[in-house]
Amino acid sequence: MFKQAIKSVKINQDILIDVSDQIWGFAELGLEEFKSSQLLIKTLDEAGFSVNSNVADMPTAFYADYGKGKPVIGILGEYDALPGLSQKAEPYREVINEGAPGHGCGHNLLGAGSLGAVIAVKEAIDLGVVKGTIRFYGCPAEEIFNAKGYMIREGLFNDVDIALAWHPGNFNMLNLMTCLAMNSVKFKFHGRTAHAAGDPQNGRSALDGVELMNIGANFMREHMISDARLHYVITHGGDAPNVVPAEAEVHYFVRAPERHQVEELYARLVNIAKGATLMTETTMDIDFLSGTYNTMYTPIVSEVISNSMRTVGAPRFNKEDIAFANELKKSIPKDSLDGYYRLIPPNMMELAKAILSQPLNKVIIPPIGEGNVLPGSTDVADVSWKVPLGEFGTACEIMGSPGHSWQNVATSGMSIGHKGMLTAAKVLAVSSLEFMNNPELVEKACKEHEYMHRDKIYTSPLPDGLKPPFRRLKK
Repeated sequence: MFKQAIKSVKINQDILIDVSDQIWGFAELGLEEFKSSQLLIKTLDEAGFSVNSNVADMPTAFYADYGKGKPVIGILGEYDALPGLSQKAEPYREVINEGAPGHGCGHNLLGAGSLGAVIAVKEAIDLGVVKGTIRFYGCPAEEIFNAKGYMIREGLFNDVDIALAWHPGNFNMLNLMTCLAMNSVKFKFHGRTAHAAGDPQNGRSALDGVELMNIGANFMREHMISDARLHYVITHGGDAPNVVPAEAEVHYFVRAPERHQVEELYARLVNIAKGATLMTETTMDIDFLSGTYNTMYTPIVSEVISNSMRTVGAPRFNKEDIAFANELKKSIPKDSLDGYYRLIPPNMMELAKAILSQPLNKVIIPPIGEGNVLPGSTDVADVSWKVPLGEFGTACEIMGSPGHSWQNVATSGMSIGHKGMLTAAKVLAVSSLEFMNNPELVEKACKEHEYMHRDKIYTSPLPDGLKPPFRRLKK
């Protein structure tokens, strides 16, 4: 059963690499992934999947089913790029189009790898090896807001038994570390314009409101938990120094290890913004863009994935891959690995040093870091609160490569990324088949998830009536 799934990925590898490379070339930003989503939809449709497109008020969101009945196994796919990271698949900095997007997080690989997995499971269903439903979730805009949260709110995960996710990375490793919950919010201040020199007494500066809000927020940092994060950019502060700005805007991220901590900090931040309006005699509107949860992985799902990783093995890199990695590594700061060492238990330090000294991760790393919090945020976390979920990574990037970097764009468009992507497809397929072949394992995972959330109920972080923020994100 597993050998057939692995063989399927190998047979279809040219198709998967082509899909990945096309999406790499499209490099479309979140909510604008029209070519990328259509390519995935076309490939799934031609493979015999039933596709539901334009779901949850997002033209680039979709899901595709094959099979019938239980269990329903959902595999998450993403395909959005990042701004300003245009880069050729070369081991040195060479821009394709200045200022254009690039796949610095490898989501071209992510979507294609998940595609390979569902096709492999579809073939197993056709052979009568397993029964059930395999589902591909086409999830847009992971980098900028909670698309999966909108899909959850629309009930698109209500019938899912198990969800599986992966992400390109530096390591071949099961992910046990949680992430930060987050709110993404814009505060828009409105004042009254005036000549800043000739008539200042009649002006009420919206920029003053923004700046006083930021001062209050910075004073609040002393009274936050140490693991929380608060960062902002002023997205509009006026047009000329001699004109009192009538409009100003600041964009905040509020992050913390737990969702309730984010909500508490956010409520304090709103009060600070209100105080700034009183001090400046301005008004203020809140433009809530997105909110996400922290991840809660279900141990049984993680165990199945871990076993599947050992069954499949690590990507096999050749001399050309290693030469590319060594050349690319010259652009990476020497201290880029320091953060990894802080996560490694003493009994694994020698193994870690051996792995980290290589330009590419060529082995399966034992799971580490349970209980630690990764500094980023992801809407995969919301899915983990809704259904039993596990996540892993495969080596698609060189060791120490920074997240969201041009170096990752380079490896995402060539054989290093391809090999990590194909490995992930095999792991996802084998894990899916394991659950489809063992109904009692599915039941056990569901009960475990229910127990984990007995006093942690998922409530959508998206306010009632909130729609995907298309125009607001482009400003």
